[in-house]
Amino acid sequence: MNMQNLVKLIKNVADEQGYSVTGGDVKFQVFIDKYHAVAFQIWANSSSGYVQAHQWEEGNDVEDEGKYGRGVYSLRNYSDAVQFCNIMISSAAIRAKRV
Repeated sequence: MNMQNLVKLIKNVADEQGYSVTGGDVKFQVFIDKYHAVAFQIWANSSSGYVQAHQWEEGNDVEDEGKYGRGVYSLRNYSDAVQFCNIMISSAAIRAKRV
């Protein structure tokens, strides 16, 4: 499986949904904003052979603004990438509506 095809799929879906996509082809971020459900860092990790998805973790105090945590999803094929895209879309649809 070519990891770049999985990356393209994720980026295309994110773009279609109107999410912000920043970064390069190996490691990039997909988010609505970093304070709601859709905030992921995607990493096409060549040493592991699969695409990792890391979710944004809120900081505990003012100095700790937050960061991307450990990989919560390992995307190894198209089915995995499609399921992850479904998670992104569903997360946006049911996220907390904060002001």
